[in-house]
Amino acid sequence: MLQPPLKNELTRILEDHALDEQLKEVIYREAGAAIQFHIEHEENYERIGNSRIAGYPDLPPSIEWPCDSDGEYYTFIAQINLGEMPFSPFKGLPEQGILYFFLGVDEPAYDIDHKIFYYNGDSSALKKTLPPTGKVEVCAEDRDFTSCAISFQPILTVPSESETADILLDEHEELYELLCEHSDTVWGQHQSFAGNTRRDAYLCRNGLEGLLFNWHKSESQIHKEVEQAMHRGSTEYAEHLRSEVLPQLQEYQTNREKHDKASEDWHVLLSVSSLDEVGMCWWDAGYLEFFMDKKDLQNLDFTRTYVNLATS
Repeated sequence: MLQPPLKNELTRILEDHALDEQLKEVIYREAGAAIQFHIEHEENYERIGNSRIAGYPDLPPSIEWPCDSDGEYYTFIAQINLGEMPFSPFKGLPEQGILYFFLGVDEPAYDIDHKIFYYNGDSSALKKTLPPTGKVEVCAEDRDFTSCAISFQPILTVPSESETADILLDEHEELYELLCEHSDTVWGQHQSFAGNTRRDAYLCRNGLEGLLFNWHKSESQIHKEVEQAMHRGSTEYAEHLRSEVLPQLQEYQTNREKHDKASEDWHVLLSVSSLDEVGMCWWDAGYLEFFMDKKDLQNLDFTRTYVNLATS
């Protein structure tokens, strides 16, 4: 349920647009809140534990700056001090503590290597932390970012994959942009042009990663692709289709309703656009999106998160 200030803001916005009463009622019912961050100034590190994008995190002794399997250290993307937000946009999201986001190699643009940590201990234990000595950063040539302090403000959102969003896009584009096209958010909407990334996240974290590009196919199509792979000598790929993709597809089709419903529990925990002030450009001016299952968030389990890069 929207808090009074946002509910009043939604009423004001809808009164400024010529909508039929039925559509207004649907928007009132579906509208939610997200927290959008804004660049304040270049980070000066005078404060410890404040929210920031890029640069250096303030880590407790219990959290080390992560490295990948090649020994290169992840890029620090953000630290979000949850206590600085005006309110929690989702009841499973803690109201205190700090979330730390780190990124590995962003190629390919799906299921990107990353780490998320949560700390809710003694703030006096936090310390500005430099990258591991003697190691290099992943994708260092593309990640010479400028650290910036950020602030937060609440915004209204309507689910970007909903029928309501489609109606707004077709008939009320200005309103669509106000309610559906957001980035740089905590618990906001994902970029719908990138496809159903909630489903992608669900598949990859629930033993169905073979369906990432195959969920919509029939068993006969997979069998045909196996034959084609064998014909061109791609025996390893043919075996992948036969032993991994096909059983996963059978499971998905048998329990399609259950899987599709479960995928709806995945949500954007943090989205970061190609921020000029920071020097970020994700592929072709795209959007970095960290997804999380609502149940995992309620359990503070950050080991099954998923990252997608939405780009044209």
